[in-house]
Amino acid sequence: MWLDRLERKLGKLAIPNLMRYIIFGSAIVYLAGMVDSRIVYLLNMNPAAVLKGQVWRLVTFVFVPSMGNIFTTLLSLFCYYWIGGALERTWGTFKFNFFYWVGIIAIDLVLFICYFLGYDLSMMYHQAGYLSQSMFLALATMYSDMQVLLMFIIPLKAKWMGWISFAFMAYEFIVGALPIKLLILASMAGYLIFFGPQLFRSIKASIRRSKFQKSTQHPFGGFSRGGDFGQADRSAFNASRNQASGGRGPAQNASKSTGGKIITGVAFHRCTICGITELDDPNMTFRYCSSCNGNYEYCENHIHNHQHIT
Repeated sequence: MWLDRLERKLGKLAIPNLMRYIIFGSAIVYLAGMVDSRIVYLLNMNPAAVLKGQVWRLVTFVFVPSMGNIFTTLLSLFCYYWIGGALERTWGTFKFNFFYWVGIIAIDLVLFICYFLGYDLSMMYHQAGYLSQSMFLALATMYSDMQVLLMFIIPLKAKWMGWISFAFMAYEFIVGALPIKLLILASMAGYLIFFGPQLFRSIKASIRRSKFQKSTQHPFGGFSRGGDFGQADRSAFNASRNQASGGRGPAQNASKSTGGKIITGVAFHRCTICGITELDDPNMTFRYCSSCNGNYEYCENHIHNHQHIT
């Protein structure tokens, strides 16, 4: 993978425990901002000020917290510290640094674009908020079944929390002005690099699976789960097919009429992920996954590369 090659070249530049420094700095900025609110505006990304030499703003905006009440601010800082640590332990130091720094650079770029387009950016004081949300979406994508305590009280699976967070971001993207739309897209840059190809393949597989489910109708009514008949259904179908063909075997009876419909071939194996059957590729092998809760079958390309169904 290209990220692995990049890590071999630039891995020494990665900052271990990056979120520890960001959260610690954010806590200091929050306390200082309670004393003098102008500190926030000295740290936020301001393209006009950067062009005048205040280059620290290119990075220091990530230390500016939401500036809400102290309880919610401390709670959010703790959550993002925990999320960042979990991502770093999962990916490694370099890949987590890459995820976060790509978001920072993308935010800087879109704020410069908005500045040159003539937009007023003075009211965008929490410019790293969507970047922090993208970390949570990354964690929810990888550990969808992990239980999270909402407000330390309500247990919810991470995937539902992720959908809620995504819904809020989608709403703000729809109703927000152009700077907000671009800021959201920039903040999601790291997420799209890490998970975009996977999501694209999942969408394609879902569309293909839906088409196969519509086209491979069970000869005795309904649809067969996973594209595979149960043993009783298969025996009944073979018996009726042999009877219609006058005792000829399945190979001699390539088609038959059932209820006015002509069945030209029935697939007994179908991959739950990509929808491929033995009719598409006679040389493809299929296996059932013992870790999935149910009789889910996968092709040789996905038997070792799929999310287990529980």
